[in-house]
Amino acid sequence: MGPTRPRWGAAWTYLLDQADIGMGCALGTGGDMVVSLAEKHAPADVRDRVREIFANGFYSGEAAQMFTERTGGSDLAALETAATPAGDAWLLTGLKWFASNANGSAFVVLARLPEGAVAPFLVLWERRDGSRNGVRIRRLKDKLGTRSVASAEVEFTGAEAFLLAGPGSGSGSGLGTMMKLTNASRLGVAMMGVGVARRALVESICYAAAREAFGRPLIEQPLTRRKLGELIVEVEAAQAMVFDGHTGPRLRLGPALIKLRASRLGVTAASDAIEVHGGNGYIEQWPVARLLRDAQVNPIWEGGDNILCLDVRRAMEKEQAHLPFLAHLRTLATSDLVRTRIEDLAKAVEAWSSLDRATAEARLYPLAQFMADVYAAALLEDQAGWGLDDDRKALVARLYAETHLTDPGPLRGLDRPATDPFDTLLAGAVTL
Repeated sequence: MGPTRPRWGAAWTYLLDQADIGMGCALGTGGDMVVSLAEKHAPADVRDRVREIFANGFYSGEAAQMFTERTGGSDLAALETAATPAGDAWLLTGLKWFASNANGSAFVVLARLPEGAVAPFLVLWERRDGSRNGVRIRRLKDKLGTRSVASAEVEFTGAEAFLLAGPGSGSGSGLGTMMKLTNASRLGVAMMGVGVARRALVESICYAAAREAFGRPLIEQPLTRRKLGELIVEVEAAQAMVFDGHTGPRLRLGPALIKLRASRLGVTAASDAIEVHGGNGYIEQWPVARLLRDAQVNPIWEGGDNILCLDVRRAMEKEQAHLPFLAHLRTLATSDLVRTRIEDLAKAVEAWSSLDRATAEARLYPLAQFMADVYAAALLEDQAGWGLDDDRKALVARLYAETHLTDPGPLRGLDRPATDPFDTLLAGAVTL
């Protein structure tokens, strides 16, 4: 999906993802990765060819990442595609089980070197001599959603390829660079999740304003107002995280936590939108059924929840990444509640680090969720101080913190004072 990009690029992607995340995938599947690695490692003539292919920019729809095999997607130890040296090039043989944007022109492919290490390779549709390369599309995948982007099983039969790593080393700078770019591309998938959630919110509000039941519009009824109000708060929290990831400091923990929260929100928001639409939401004449089918891929692309949690562990253990993360949160928070929860999170990380290995791994998910909760709460408080819409943003920040960072008490919050903040939330969410 692409690394951290300027604000205009993030905003453009956000708008596109509200229309069709499949198209967003087709335009942004690893073009930056292909170009960056080719510039560092490809032979001069191949590098020139890559420059020609991407003359219109990274988001031209020309790239694809081909990692996943029948033996699994995230377990590199099970990778079977093999590379054989052929002069300054290599020949790849193997099958990639799931490759999106398979009709692109330049691919980053993971394959195994003769000594056993895994490395990234550049594969183009044509060989250097202009002949057809050994790349075969076995079949297109009949997918649940994202049908606007071609996903396929791709076979390499002696395909000409070029090593995108340091000389003679599959674990050299190329693989390290690729993994950093892959980690950054999680922000693109997170943007897809929040794009779907935003579209689901807009569709729900518009439908609830027009649909009448029991003598009045749905949007005037307390339970619907509760659901839509909560969705507005959750979408704005995810927005804050995603845009901080794209335009804020490059936090090592950021992409995993942001994708964990935003990609899952896309699924739940789309499901909520179907419920708001009732039976109409379950048929294809309305857009929300497609939103749910499309959203379900986001928790899978660029690593599922478990893989993201393992990456959080790796970042904390190897890079002490929680320290700059906590420092960033401390610069954002303004309330005593969120500041206290930041320090509680620091204590939670310390307690987690003392657990035995198996227990610590099992508890990674609640720890990561705690991190995401505090992260979003701190960002919303920071936004409330920007001077744009202080009262409303302060309300969003307070409601989010109350939901995610406070104990509702033995009565589960039923004894709280009666308030209905929906009109204030709606005023800044969608213009009807």
